[in-house]
Amino acid sequence: MPIIDPLSYGQNQWHIILSDYDQSMRSRMRDLVFAHSSELTDSFYQQMMALPEAREFLEHQVVNQRLKASMILWLKQAFSIQDTSEIAAAVEHQLEVGKVHARINLPINLVSLGARLHKRRLLELISNLWQTPADWLPAVQYLQDVMDVSLELMSLAYVTKSDRKSRADEAYRLHSLSLNLSVERERQRAALLDWSHELMFALHSGEATFKGLSRSEFGLWFYHQAISVFDGAPEINQIEQVLQHIDLVLLPQLQASAQSGNMVEKMAQLQQEVKAIIYFLTTLFDRYIELEQGRDTLTRLLDRRFLPAVMNREVKLSKRNSGVFSVILFDIDHFKAINDNHGHEGGDMVLQQVANLVAGAVRSSDFVFRYGGEELLLVLVEVSADKALVIADKIRTKLMNNPLKLPGNQTQQVTMSGGVATFDGHPDYEHLINRADKALYRAKSLGRNLCAVAE
Repeated sequence: MPIIDPLSYGQNQWHIILSDYDQSMRSRMRDLVFAHSSELTDSFYQQMMALPEAREFLEHQVVNQRLKASMILWLKQAFSIQDTSEIAAAVEHQLEVGKVHARINLPINLVSLGARLHKRRLLELISNLWQTPADWLPAVQYLQDVMDVSLELMSLAYVTKSDRKSRADEAYRLHSLSLNLSVERERQRAALLDWSHELMFALHSGEATFKGLSRSEFGLWFYHQAISVFDGAPEINQIEQVLQHIDLVLLPQLQASAQSGNMVEKMAQLQQEVKAIIYFLTTLFDRYIELEQGRDTLTRLLDRRFLPAVMNREVKLSKRNSGVFSVILFDIDHFKAINDNHGHEGGDMVLQQVANLVAGAVRSSDFVFRYGGEELLLVLVEVSADKALVIADKIRTKLMNNPLKLPGNQTQQVTMSGGVATFDGHPDYEHLINRADKALYRAKSLGRNLCAVAE
């Protein structure tokens, strides 16, 4: 689903309003609002101040000194638009009001209530000014459209601002998505350079198609983790602009120049763009390098409390882009016996080693959580069910073939079972995890040390 640009959307809606209603009627409504704006504002705040929920946001002194004047201005501007040249400023004002409401955490139901109070009083005034239905009906419809579009724009800005605030809070908690941000920084630098080298090889070997940067290891990490983790950082927008320029402009030019045999200039441009991304990436990581937190203390995997933020984001991305992602729920087989035979120290050692093995077997764009005592949950971005099962079996086999260390220089073969489920469009991520859990239960019931796909 395309992202709505609030400013363009609002301007379009106001153009429709101006074309739908007669200018003389709009002028009479403007005069009506101007004549009664102070009365409307006084009545509005008097009723709002009587509500305990609203009173905490409204102090008499602030209302008298600032808010009344702001409300009068808002009313006059909303109903005084007579020409298309006045639309942009009015829309920007509506959006700014919505952002302020979000910034002070004003409940959106109070905003809706305020709009309803204004509508009620204005309807009374219209009925007194226009005597017949033929006269007042267009005025009532115009009132409804003006108030509804204004409320819609404020709500749109409110939700956008609130969502940005929530993601900023999430980013502060989730910014450390690797064991060490310094290591992650170097990992992403290497992934970026690997893509660059692979591209050069593909071009010189005459391959007709090659993977864009957005689809590379670095690109997947950037879109599925970095944008969320470092939300609000200016380098994110800078990296995205360069990345899109590479994919949409430079790569097609490189492909064309490869056919003509003259790639030197374009390759030099590409290397400069890659260097720019590395510079922005380094600056980005340096800002957060001392803020590592948000991991399970034993396994160093992502803490389960961050699961809603990650899963809701992946659901949103998949629905927007008609994409897919999968989860794998792993459970260590006979873990109680390990604890019984080797104590909790032995159990902790096994958990740590399994966590390291699993985390090292997935891409940097994926997520690995400690889901329960001995359960690990993997979120594999842009991975189908068949591919997820292959990944699950590969990890399971690798664990089975690598005996783990135990206290007293002992070793033991450890196995685990897995349940795989792929996003099926259900908006509640718990539905997806429950399907993976049922698949895991089936794998356990079939003898353990195997992986099953959700039905």
